[in-house]
Amino acid sequence: MKLRQSMWSYFFIGPNLLFLTVFLVFPLLYTFYLSLFKADIYTSVFAGFDNYRSLFGEELFRKSFVNTFYFVLIIVPCVVIMSLVIAAFMQGFHKISKSFFRLVFYLPVVSTPVVLSLVWGWMYNPSFGIIKYFSELLGFGSVDVFSGQLSAIMALSGVVITWMVGQPIILYLSGMDGVSKELYEAAEIDGASPIRTFFSITLPLISHTTILIVITSTISVFQIFVVIHLLTGGGPFHGTESLVYTIYQTAFVSLEFGKASAQSVILFVIILIISLLQFRFMKSKTD
Repeated sequence: MKLRQSMWSYFFIGPNLLFLTVFLVFPLLYTFYLSLFKADIYTSVFAGFDNYRSLFGEELFRKSFVNTFYFVLIIVPCVVIMSLVIAAFMQGFHKISKSFFRLVFYLPVVSTPVVLSLVWGWMYNPSFGIIKYFSELLGFGSVDVFSGQLSAIMALSGVVITWMVGQPIILYLSGMDGVSKELYEAAEIDGASPIRTFFSITLPLISHTTILIVITSTISVFQIFVVIHLLTGGGPFHGTESLVYTIYQTAFVSLEFGKASAQSVILFVIILIISLLQFRFMKSKTD
């Protein structure tokens, strides 16, 4: 009986296991394998760890590494804080109003990043964009946000935040709805202010939601690519080039597949280490 139940269990999870093996496990292992070779479209020569050693000596790779951390340090805190504040304000809304704003904030999530990037590209356009219009209206003159590294990184971060903030809002709203109303009633009886109630009751009880949002947002930002590819192409002077964009350029422009695989492995290890450190640190704070 137990054997039959086990067989049926494997029968039902088999398709998912096959999918994960073919499209996740095998590509991951093959990427590490390919990173040990000097491989292009025609040849493949075993090189050991030469690709890894050469990467850490490249200025462009180091620059894209630093740029990626700039994006993480700007976008992730903004997404967490903005989504938390918006969700806290929405908690006091009527049920119908809350559902409406859930839809409004979630729409950018289901829209493709390509469409959103193109829309923001038109808004940022220094010749006819709406940013230029309001800048001239306020007396600042024409502004090209992509002319400098700092302004370009801030502009791209703003674009990414618009489509990343929706899902954390939904998660925070679900977490806040799960907090017992009796705790709020007890705090009100004790004379606690709304701000004190939020920081003493709500925030600690949704800490696991915060852990989830911080980790998933960090992983997403480390993989930032589309907005860079469409709006700046890594410029000015590689000032907005991320690790994923560097991998794309190395693999599909320079056709150095072994080197690109080594870059991908390094990115995977970085994301894994940072995610584990974030989880351990935030878990220790919540326990």
